[in-house]
Amino acid sequence: MARKRSRRRRKVHGRKRATRRRTRRRKPKSPSSGKKASNKAGAAKATCSKRRVIVIDPGHGGKKNLKGSSSNNAIAYSKVLEKTLTLQYAKSLQRALMGATVKAILKSRGFNNVQVILTRGSDKNLSAKARRAVATKNKADIFVSIHFNGWRLERTRGTETYYRPSGSGGQSNAAADKGLAQKVNSALYKAIKALDSGAKNRGVKAMKLGVIRDTGKGYSCKMCRSVLMEVDFITNKKADKTLVSGKNATQNRDKIMMAVAKALAKTLW
Repeated sequence: MARKRSRRRRKVHGRKRATRRRTRRRKPKSPSSGKKASNKAGAAKATCSKRRVIVIDPGHGGKKNLKGSSSNNAIAYSKVLEKTLTLQYAKSLQRALMGATVKAILKSRGFNNVQVILTRGSDKNLSAKARRAVATKNKADIFVSIHFNGWRLERTRGTETYYRPSGSGGQSNAAADKGLAQKVNSALYKAIKALDSGAKNRGVKAMKLGVIRDTGKGYSCKMCRSVLMEVDFITNKKADKTLVSGKNATQNRDKIMMAVAKALAKTLW
């Protein structure tokens, strides 16, 4: 009799343990609810404001090729590297956007707090993902990547601006990106043409470039608009003189970037 009672107790004890295990499975911890939640529901809800952020991306850099970004591509007729020029032009564009002339345009449109950030400020390379991450982290409203073209035929030249096409993944606002690309390309080409009669316009083009994938919504609560501009073919002797090595190249650079800065200020939303 004693042995029978002992077996019944063991069975009951086993059922209780099974019940406790089932209870734990039915009540899992939630990362989005409760006092100790790590990511409470609604915590990431966007807050729209009049603040705006523009991220400028000087293409290439450093000595190592990284995913989606080589250390350098084009080499100018005067032997200056593209990565050096992209940083110079990016800094010029940043100065223009932060200067009194463009600030007045922004203020007239109700934007009194516009931050301008570079993805790199020195000779270092970043992957395409890391460049986009700068825009994501800072809630950018506009992302502009600056590049220069090069080709084995010296006579080739022209300005062109790219946006990512719809249906290519990582693109949810192709029409908005295209609209920005058109304004940037127009300002860029006209500014170069005013300095160099040989300037050509190669237009706005769609291409699946990793660096201009969607980066997220900005302070406007709209998806950041992203474009990549190819200023000109620096392997062309005349373009090199105008943009890189001529006696007025520095002044020309600042005039061209001022034109782009004004276009960005007028299209900011």
